Amino acid sequence: MSSPVPRDGLRRFIPLMVQGQSLMNRAASARLDRSACAPGRTRRMSLPIVDRYPLLATLPHVALGTLPTPVERLHLDTPGLTELWVKRDDLTSTLYGGNKVRKLDFLLGQALAENRRAVITFGAYGSNHALATAVHSRKLGLEPHVVLSPQAPGPFAAATLRAHAKLGTVIHPVDGWDGAREAVSAKHQLTQRDGVEPLEIPMGGTSALGAVGYVNAAFELLGQVDAGQLPLPDAVYVPGGTLGTAIGLALGFAAAGVATRVIAIRVTPDEVANDAFAQKIAAQTVELLRAADPSFPALGFSDLRFTLRHDWFEPGYGVVTPETSSAVAAAADAHIKLETTYTGKAFAAMLADAAAGLLGDERVLFWDTYNSAPMPAPGPVELLPQVLQDYVATCDELFGTVPATTTEGDSE
Repeated sequence: MSSPVPRDGLRRFIPLMVQGQSLMNRAASARLDRSACAPGRTRRMSLPIVDRYPLLATLPHVALGTLPTPVERLHLDTPGLTELWVKRDDLTSTLYGGNKVRKLDFLLGQALAENRRAVITFGAYGSNHALATAVHSRKLGLEPHVVLSPQAPGPFAAATLRAHAKLGTVIHPVDGWDGAREAVSAKHQLTQRDGVEPLEIPMGGTSALGAVGYVNAAFELLGQVDAGQLPLPDAVYVPGGTLGTAIGLALGFAAAGVATRVIAIRVTPDEVANDAFAQKIAAQTVELLRAADPSFPALGFSDLRFTLRHDWFEPGYGVVTPETSSAVAAAADAHIKLETTYTGKAFAAMLADAAAGLLGDERVLFWDTYNSAPMPAPGPVELLPQVLQDYVATCDELFGTVPATTTEGDSE
């Protein structure tokens, strides 16, 4: 269970810059032989979006997981919910799954195409995105650097940090927001060492290129509809964290000409997830896709059947409510494992809408963005920066040590 983040710490979800901390010394011991990863570096699977728009094959891509993910019919004893399906993106990878894999397919593909040696990304201490980036970067022979912002103590955040220790992730803890000078210094050091800048990946992997992973996912789902695996959904519910997943899906459905609505349940502060940012990511993604293949439609934001719901965020990030706990339990009864910070809130919102009679006879699909693969093996806490060693000790004192079998964190 995640602990709540104090309201005066909400902006910690918008880490912008790297805090430089002796990067060279901490990085040297954790590098891999990149040539050993050569087969995986060039592997590309057939992409549904490329089948529709062939010129998009020029976009950088590496296949990290196993796609397509399955769809399943769920039978819940829930008033007002006639037909419910789930898209199992928790199964994108047995190494480390969840929705981050589809974004990293393109983002790490870019890193490989540009012969980068390292990547830098951002998140809170317990960020699943930061950990997913580290896991898959290591697999490809890229050195992962993560800029981590403080969050309230929680057992799964401590487990995530232990996994970073095992992976040899180069961690840069941040306790302030003016990190521009340190970011320039860090990039300069890495560029001097590698002869090329590290690739900077935004928080949550949400960028135009990252969102393409979920434009592709929309076409993947529609292919499953065409194959008779499920009916065309009227509505898709998804957690709204950094919005790359939701916007990508909405763009894909709009490009395909289907009327499926995407309902994103905001689970992060509105500084992170808001309508202005959704419009920006949508416009940038369309621009990128049309630059690669001009036959991709010139979609505007008004063309998207997209709704960002703000009514489920309070009482704050990671605060577990009775409704969320009940929703997680209902999903567990159907053998779907959710968590209480992201997927649980979105599932609770969907159940509440059904109970309120808002869904009628609609066919509803819940997009499961959680990672259900086991947590990577833990490493010695002593390998972490001192501030994180102290944080893990506090977590262990409050909650005990979490077994390395599960995860909880930013699943959007």
